[in-house]
Amino acid sequence: MNLKDLEYVKAIAHHKHFRKAADACFVSQPTLSGQVKKLEQELGVVLFDRSTKQVTLTAQGERLLTQINVILEQTEILKELAATSNGPLQGKLRIGIIPTIAPYLLSALLTSMKAAFSDSHFSFIEMQTATMLEALDNGELDFAILADVPELKNYHTVNVYKEDFVVAVSTDNPLSNRKKVALSDLQSCSLLMLSDGHCFKDQAQKFCFAAGVDVSNQYQGNSLETLLALVAINDGVTFVPRLACTPRVGIDYLPIFPNQQRNVVFACRKHYPHLAGVEQLAQWLAEHPNLKRALRAC
Repeated sequence: MNLKDLEYVKAIAHHKHFRKAADACFVSQPTLSGQVKKLEQELGVVLFDRSTKQVTLTAQGERLLTQINVILEQTEILKELAATSNGPLQGKLRIGIIPTIAPYLLSALLTSMKAAFSDSHFSFIEMQTATMLEALDNGELDFAILADVPELKNYHTVNVYKEDFVVAVSTDNPLSNRKKVALSDLQSCSLLMLSDGHCFKDQAQKFCFAAGVDVSNQYQGNSLETLLALVAINDGVTFVPRLACTPRVGIDYLPIFPNQQRNVVFACRKHYPHLAGVEQLAQWLAEHPNLKRALRAC
């Protein structure tokens, strides 16, 4: 038994296909299949049901996969500790970031972040919260940047900043003449939202429903920019996070009352070996003047 054999089992369980698993592991299918067969013989169990087109784990395989994942995660932690013994944030860092933060935070801070942490090589991957947490669990991400949600109770989190929600309205909309907008004032508007799966939508809907404001089904997508394009032609109103309210032709941004916020955090596995480095980066971001300036905009 060796670690490669365990990685093959994990890959087959994920892809439910021997050839796809072999491709993901950069080995031939006969090599992968042979090693897994040897592992099954060594353990005295059958890990996979091969009788159907889609390969599935047996009951014994399901139980053993849980422990295999623990072994592989702990092995990765050991490698990371050895590779970064001279500093908390070195090498390639795979960072998940939700779409309603990525374009606005990175445009303001990525260049100076690279300069400040020159020993780190940041790789950012946009994904929705549920997918991101799964990637954290699987070790595919080092940490994530996202809005605080109840599901993060099982992760180590570090607060970075609080961000107001604002309402984006067309300059032709009567609401644009106001200094602030009450949530109840939006009852007569076509309120545009992102599609399901975006935590930003979930948070906005909670306080909208409490105020009796219905959400329009006119557009459901993944882009705040598309929502803002519709707002600019006076085809609805929408909520945006404070960082996203950069000047745009035809759009005014208005504070709402009662004030609504989201808390943006870094999240990682509780036993991630570089917690100190994650906290150091979070503090650097929180104190950066570009971020503070952007959070005061509009």
